This record gives sequence, structure tokens and C-alpha cells, in this order.
Amino acid sequence: MFGLRKRRNRSSNIGAPVSTDGFKSKSLESRKLSTRSILLCLVVPRLLSSLYNIIHDCDEVYNYWEPLHFLLYGYGMQTWEYSAQYALRSHLYLLLHALVAGPAALWLGAGPGKAVVFYLMRAVLALMSVDSETALVRATRDYAGVRTARLLLLLLTCSAGMFSASSALLPSSFVMYFVTLASAAVIDNKPLLVVVYAVVGVILGWVVAGVAFLPFAFYVLFAAPFSRALGTAIAALLLTAVPLAVTDRLFYGKWAVTLWNFVRYNVVGGGDSSLYGVESSTYYFRNAFTNLNLVLPLALLAPLSALVLMLQRRGTGVRMRLAVAVTPVWVWGLAISFLPHKEERFLYPVYPLICLSAALTLGALPAMVRGCLSWLLPRPAVHFMARAATGAACAAIIVLSLSRSMALRLNYGAPMLLYSHLPKELPELRGSNYTYVCMGNEWHRFPSSFFLPGPRYRLAFVKSDFHGLLPRPFDLDQGGTAAAPPQLNSGNREEPDNYWPDASLCRYFVGLQYPDAPPLQDPQKWDTLASLPFVDATRSTSSLLRAFYVPNLSDKKNFFASYVLLRQR
Repeated sequence: MFGLRKRRNRSSNIGAPVSTDGFKSKSLESRKLSTRSILLCLVVPRLLSSLYNIIHDCDEVYNYWEPLHFLLYGYGMQTWEYSAQYALRSHLYLLLHALVAGPAALWLGAGPGKAVVFYLMRAVLALMSVDSETALVRATRDYAGVRTARLLLLLLTCSAGMFSASSALLPSSFVMYFVTLASAAVIDNKPLLVVVYAVVGVILGWVVAGVAFLPFAFYVLFAAPFSRALGTAIAALLLTAVPLAVTDRLFYGKWAVTLWNFVRYNVVGGGDSSLYGVESSTYYFRNAFTNLNLVLPLALLAPLSALVLMLQRRGTGVRMRLAVAVTPVWVWGLAISFLPHKEERFLYPVYPLICLSAALTLGALPAMVRGCLSWLLPRPAVHFMARAATGAACAAIIVLSLSRSMALRLNYGAPMLLYSHLPKELPELRGSNYTYVCMGNEWHRFPSSFFLPGPRYRLAFVKSDFHGLLPRPFDLDQGGTAAAPPQLNSGNREEPDNYWPDASLCRYFVGLQYPDAPPLQDPQKWDTLASLPFVDATRSTSSLLRAFYVPNLSDKKNFFASYVLLRQR
């Protein structure tokens, strides 16, 4: 069915390179869009993402950067999901990243070099994304033609969504790499590789993302001998599940707990994720349109454009493996839309496939325009409009994507910059072994302890308007990762013990200062070390100019507060 078993007659394979639709041989296609060209186009924006991408979600900090910081330096913040009582998060995922960050941490030390470790780790994540995206573009080039591959490369390169997702330390980004690799393997007709990518992505990354791999499972059933596919799956499971179980035993003191605990809480019904927010059914559509702009409607039109090409008999407009490769967009999108708790990062796994779907629509756009207008206008005018339609769509996507990425950095980049103003050499400490940097309502925008320039700096929370459960420091004296602190619970209930007694005991304080509000702290006792602009979404008059940066207009229509770093005298 998918062209794997009939290898003797290559022309019978579905999707083999043929001359219809203007496609040339695979070797000629490769010369037109070489792997080196693909890499060069992707590396630059991904490395820029590692440097300038903001942290979009406090879960990335407190569930991943902080525990990783603890593994590297011996201190960091802990959430209830890392309590041995609940054990929802595996440390194996963190250890994989520590293989890169560990040597860098040893070399650079525990001082200001920690920020370098942070950005180095991000760069590695970005390069992992480059690898998976390159595989997808190459497979598209060899199977659908260089024109579609170039369009895909353009969409991936400029996408604001990919800019955000590619360098994030999140299981959803990790799964995105492997969904992308699996999709490329489907297009390349390598079902056993699909099995390996699916198992690694699900077991080591995010188990609920197994739903996104379901279309690939059906493909494997048709494209590979069952015994070989099953053997590959068992081998991949053993190579991932055994280290997972051993890691759980070492860190939590229990055998194979995290995988089951996570499934029980999020899937079986043992927990209530709606405690952390509920969104409407249109949340992902609105969010995806903001981050992907015209790419989203173009992707949603892919089935229609394929149908039009079929009716027009435009050669091999619809290709079986390409259809399978983009099916996770629909399966995963529908699955997560039914969940009451929704987050932007949940859509990350299918961002590259949304770009692929849009590229297929853009590739079919000239033929669709010619088919619709050929009976109305002269042929030269029709050809001009067909080319212009694709060019206009690509230009709009590029402009909107760059505008979105700039808006995120300019409007919300202050927390990533503010902590560089902390003194590198600590002043003499008074009655304490540590200097505390305190936060109130802004606790969720802390970019991680990697930005505290020294081992004697510590993060602390003071009482604010927030009434949920806050993280607390890992405690080596209580057992470190094997501890079950009573101050952590699974019901998002406020725990007073997680607060620092009083801001007067803090050396530094970070907060959001509004121009028409009282000072965060007594100006007679606190000095302002740094102040950076930060957009207040609730008081800005235009949501469009807040989401997208327009020179001059965005600055006028957005309401800016000051993200400040205060030092007690």
C-alpha cells in the first residue's frame, strides 16, 4: 500500500520521483536544494531563537530548568510534581540534557557562567530542531519536489511559532523533534525508523503525545512486516523503559513510577489539571493563528487544495505518504482541544507538520488559481496572478512572523535581561549565608536560577495576591529528589511555609512597577538598580498591536510598566 513491499518495480511505488508535475529525478532535485543549503537556512534562525527567545511558560522554569540547575549545582526550586510522594516527572529527561550542560557547568563554574550554560543548552536544543526539520525538508524535496520543499523551508525558517518552540526545554518541544523525524521517515518510507522515533518521543519525552503518533502506527502496520515492526518496538521500549525505571529508582527510591503516575494523573483521571486554568474550545485556533498567522488557514485548506487538484487531474497532486505525514495535525489538534486545561506548548509537537500542510497548499495554489481564472482572463494574466498569489502569501507570512517574534522579545523580554544587573561580586553578607532575591506576583516570570550570578544567591517568594501553590527549594538534608516535603500538594492549595517571612529580609526584590501605582517597596529603604519596559496586556488598548510589533504604532498603543530590580540599602 505505501510502496515498501513492491521494490522490484520502482515505478509502482506511490510517490516515487516521476516526471509528472514537472518533477525531475531525485539526484537533480537534490542539486537544486542541497542539504547544506537547508542547514544554512535553518541554523541561523534557530540559534537566534536560543539567544533571544523568551520563556513563555513558568512550567519550563520550575519543572525543567530549576531541577536541571539542582542536578548541576546542588540547589534549585522544586514543584509538587517532583515530590517523591507524587513523582510525576522523570529525572531521565533532565539527565539527557545534563550530558551536555554538565561538562559546561564544570568548566564555567557556579558564578556568572551559569547563564552561558543556559544559552549553550538552548543552542543544543535548537540544533536538535534543525536536525529534525532538515530531515523533513529533505524528505519533502525527494518525494514532493523541490518547489514544495522550498516553500516548507521558508515557512519553517520564518515561523514565529517555531522560533518559540525550537529552543524550549520542554517535553512538548522534545516530542516535536521526534514527531518531525517520524513524519520525515514516513515520507521516506522507512517504517522501522518511525517506530523508533515514536517510542523515544513518547517514553523519554511526553507519554500523552502518543496520540500524535497514532496515524504513523497505522502506516507501519501496512508498510512493514509485522514481526520486524514488533521486534523493533520491543527493542526500543527496552532501551528506553529500562533506563527510565532505573532512574526513577535512583532519584525517587521507587521502581518505574513516573510513567504510570503521569498517565494516572493526566489520562486515567487521578488528577485535575483544570486547577491550573481552563480555556475555551477556540483557544488553540486563536493561539496558533497568532503564532503561525496565515500558515494556519493554509494548513487547514490542504485537504481542499488536494481535492481540487484531484478534480483537475493535476498529476500526482495527492500522495499517500504525504497525507499520512500531516495527519497528526488533525488528530493531535482535536485531542487536545477536548481537554479543559490548555496551554500554548501543547501544540508544539505538530508545528512543523502545520508548516508542511501549508507548504502543500502553497505549492498547489498556482494550479488552483489557473483552474479558477483560466476561463475569465487571458493566459498571460492568469499566469501572472498565479505567481503573484504565492508570492503575496509568502511575503505576508514573512512580515507577520517577524513582527510576532519582535513583539514577544520587545514587549516581554525584560525578565531575561534584568538579572544581568545583579552584582557579580556579592557584598558582605549580614547574618546569613545567602543573599535572597525575592519576588511577589512576578514569581511566574523568573527565568531560572541560571540567571542568579553566584552560588550564594537564592530565590525566595514573599506574600502577594497569588493564592495557589508555589515551588520550594530542593532540600538535600531531607533527601533531595527522594524527599516528600509536606509543604507540597497536588491540589494547588496555598502553603504559607513556601513564603519568605518578610521582604525586609531580602537583599533584592523584583517586581512590576506601574507608573500610577504606589512604589513596590519603601523608596527610603530601597534603591532601583535596573528598570526595563514590560507591556501590561490588560491595559493595552490594542491586542493586535500587542501581539504584533508595528514600529511607532505599537509603542503608542501599548501600556508599558517597569520591570524593576530593587536593592535594599
